[in-house]
Amino acid sequence: MKEYDVIVIGGGAGGYRAAIELGEARVKTLLVERAKERIGGVCLNEGCIPTKNYLESANFALRTSHFQECGLMLELKGLNLEKLRDKTTALITEIRTGVLWLLEQAKVELLFGTATFVDAHTIEVAGEKISFKKCIISTGSHSRELPQLHLVNNRIITSSDIFELVNMPKSIAIVGVGAIGCEAATFFSAFGVEVTLIGRSVQLLSYEDEDISKALLRAFKKRNIKVISSAVISKAEVKEDGVELFIEGGEQIRCELILVASGRVPHTEGLNLEKAAVELDAKGFIEVTPSFQTSQSHIYALGDCIATPAFAHTAYAEAKIVAYNIINNKSYVNTHLSPSAVFCNPPIASCGVREKDARESEALIEVKKAYFKANSKAKIEGDDSGFAKLIICAKSGRVLGASIIGAGATEVIHELLLAIEKKVTFKELKELIHIHPTLSEIISYL
Repeated sequence: MKEYDVIVIGGGAGGYRAAIELGEARVKTLLVERAKERIGGVCLNEGCIPTKNYLESANFALRTSHFQECGLMLELKGLNLEKLRDKTTALITEIRTGVLWLLEQAKVELLFGTATFVDAHTIEVAGEKISFKKCIISTGSHSRELPQLHLVNNRIITSSDIFELVNMPKSIAIVGVGAIGCEAATFFSAFGVEVTLIGRSVQLLSYEDEDISKALLRAFKKRNIKVISSAVISKAEVKEDGVELFIEGGEQIRCELILVASGRVPHTEGLNLEKAAVELDAKGFIEVTPSFQTSQSHIYALGDCIATPAFAHTAYAEAKIVAYNIINNKSYVNTHLSPSAVFCNPPIASCGVREKDARESEALIEVKKAYFKANSKAKIEGDDSGFAKLIICAKSGRVLGASIIGAGATEVIHELLLAIEKKVTFKELKELIHIHPTLSEIISYL
């Protein structure tokens, strides 16, 4: 039976990053993934990379009229979706090749197949038993299925299936108003698709600041994206030429395609975790200590299969901590904030506390806002909508939270993230000299 110092189960963002860190430290490491084409996980194959590549084309399309006003003689005639799909596939292949090269350089061994636990020190892959001293579970997540919306090819799909489409639908109903749903709404509406966005919650992006959600709703309505909130779907009937969606209360929606974007669930079933005595919480997440150890101290878990923010950048950070702890026999924890980002249009980013949470904790706070209407670079780029918002401790003057909706939000947020982590005061932040004209100048207007 082969034995490894560490076996990493799952080759997604967190899994391959941890494996590379371990391999570079000369720890004998095996990375197990279902197939070579799955290296990179959800992020590379149907998440971060392909969605943002699709959205880049959408954002350009949304700015076409601005460039025409500036004298650029271009005409948007539509979208060749098949060509965009092929370009995206090539991009994924290029990035995956780079990841495989890094794994090879770190001397990480790869094994393709489905891993299951035999006991707390052994896994089985394709009939072969392999033992380990330590293990990292990084199996990610998969799309949540709704019992009343059974997936039907070409009619009811998940976000993963978007990249298999070769033609744009004339109309689409998107079920789910989180990041996936809002990004999909941006993409399809940019190319003239009739979009209906449906959610159970009262607001779009329920985890974001209420002001941000309201601003996004206004932007979507301007683009004729129909938003139905507090909705409960009863059933869907697939017809020859489309789908009919029934919402409790009597409303019916007829569309060509339904996209189920109702979130993701941890991918932990099928691992036989009970044989390793690794415990799950009520929602199926692997329970971990602050240093990412499971109920078995030599088995760690990270990424989307644990109940931390489901972002690739969070998984990267967790991977580095877990690898460091294994290499150095430490119990370090993550002391850093995970910023949130949604790459819809307008884009959104946030970090730290929200205004509602701060007020509910009875903390004395000040709220500062600055609008991109006053930002020269936003006007130059053709989109001066949105604002930046800070939550400040009234007593100490420290920055506690930040939210941005508008041009460059996902880049500008890092300055505010640093301010919150390093306990910078609002006065100190305001004293910084920002280059003019830049989007980050919005901070100096607060």
